[in-house]
Amino acid sequence: MTVIDKIKLSIAMMQLKQNASAIKRDRTSPDIHRAGCIGILYNASDRDTFEFIRGFSKDLKESQKFPVSLGYIDFRDALSFHALARPEADYFFKSQVNWMQKPKGAVVENFIDEPFDILINLTLEDIFPLDYVAAVSRAGLKIGRADSAVAFCYDMTFKIDEKTDLKAFAYTIIHYLNQLNNDHTSNHQRNRSSHYYTV
Repeated sequence: MTVIDKIKLSIAMMQLKQNASAIKRDRTSPDIHRAGCIGILYNASDRDTFEFIRGFSKDLKESQKFPVSLGYIDFRDALSFHALARPEADYFFKSQVNWMQKPKGAVVENFIDEPFDILINLTLEDIFPLDYVAAVSRAGLKIGRADSAVAFCYDMTFKIDEKTDLKAFAYTIIHYLNQLNNDHTSNHQRNRSSHYYTV
């Protein structure tokens, strides 16, 4: 990352914190059994991640949930991605991100405005366009990485290490959400508090 890019990112992050603090949303408890609509943010630039999210969404549907995914594609246009794209999923491209890395377009705006019961940012590294969406989303419960640059916006965070893959991260979140609603959850399954977990 160049010095100019670092400066732009620093300015963008300051603006994002201001924007996020002004967001009005109805916060909800981490009750996955009552949750209906679940928003999923992910990096759709590679095939493996794309295919995993497809399977993960299918599992949520089978659990009577309504997952809505938004993927960021680090390409300028759809021509590089046509082999993976599917009509029932939403994406936005690098060409839809301005010079401050803020995403734009109807798809992004609709996702931000959707009052999801739960929003999960399934990224293993910071991707500012997706972090932006997570920070300003009007979701009732926001979940992401503890070491994320936008961890300030999350209601529940998970600490991961370099060995944690996307599958472990995603299904550990679902596991803990289920455990939080189980009266028989033992204390050793939790780490520090009900809002901070280690994968």
